[in-house]
Amino acid sequence: MLSRKTIFSSLITAFMITALLSCKAFAGYATILIYHKFGEKKSPSTSVSIKDFKKQMKYLKTHGYKVVPLKTIVDYLYKRQPIPDKTVAITIDDGYRSTMKAFKILKKYNFPFTLFLYAEGVARFPAYLTKGELREISKYPKVTFGNHSYKHFRFAKMIKTMPLDKYVKMIEKDTLKAEKRIEKLTGQKPAFYAFPYGEYNRVYIETLKKLGFKALFSQDDSAVSSLTSPFLIPRKPVVGSWSKMIKFERMLKKEPLPVIKHIPPIGYIKSDMVDIEAVIKNPKSYKSCQIYISEKGWMRAKKKGNTIKLGKLIKITKWKNRISVECYDKKTKRFANYIWMIIH
Repeated sequence: MLSRKTIFSSLITAFMITALLSCKAFAGYATILIYHKFGEKKSPSTSVSIKDFKKQMKYLKTHGYKVVPLKTIVDYLYKRQPIPDKTVAITIDDGYRSTMKAFKILKKYNFPFTLFLYAEGVARFPAYLTKGELREISKYPKVTFGNHSYKHFRFAKMIKTMPLDKYVKMIEKDTLKAEKRIEKLTGQKPAFYAFPYGEYNRVYIETLKKLGFKALFSQDDSAVSSLTSPFLIPRKPVVGSWSKMIKFERMLKKEPLPVIKHIPPIGYIKSDMVDIEAVIKNPKSYKSCQIYISEKGWMRAKKKGNTIKLGKLIKITKWKNRISVECYDKKTKRFANYIWMIIH
């Protein structure tokens, strides 16, 4: 018969193991990769070489990354479940014909992926996938298709150019037109939407939510945590110089910063003077925090309690800026960031 001391010791050990596993699971995050063109030398800023793409897919396979359908990550967010370590999803925007080169490689590794289609362009314009190519991709059981708008305009910026009711109707009309064409070409009704140019505002987001999309995706270079909203999920662009292997590996290792709230808010703001603050969870875990704004570059930030801030007003002049708050995680010895976009 086991002694009371042995039983107590076993219970403590089991509790500690469970706690450690829970901590590890809580610390997990997902990286969603976004590609556009493949092996197109005439478009260096939006393309990845086939050589590098092959290396990247091999790297994911050989280094224990779990490449999952986009839906899996969305489900984690809805259920507020911890995201397992080394979770990755692959997305491709627009539907250029060079997608077929990537498709062969993705099939080789049996990787799932999501293709967000520019509905006006595909099966119509020469640079985009043909009907036959879309049919071929559609037969692959691990592909899902997403809505990337019909016209691919800078919809987020257009909020400044028209009355609000007209703006909402324009978004609705374009989105539903795209949905109808994508379903006709692929046999799938898209549940996910990727913002053209990765640009968004609050009205745009709310309009798409009301249209029934389960998840909306940006092009903010950050990872996904259990705190991420399903209606603004960041993806990391693998394009141009960022498609090189050294940066690809670095991209996978950058964690999400657990931001609870921030100012200024996302989307359209009326003032050209901004103060930047972010409230984070577990502030004692982080040091060496910086704040980045597109037109100003990196600035040293102050950390007071659970708030990271500049502590001064900054004048902005460009119509669009992305803001990034980045800190060094003392426990994992990795950098962590959080990004959002504002329009002025």
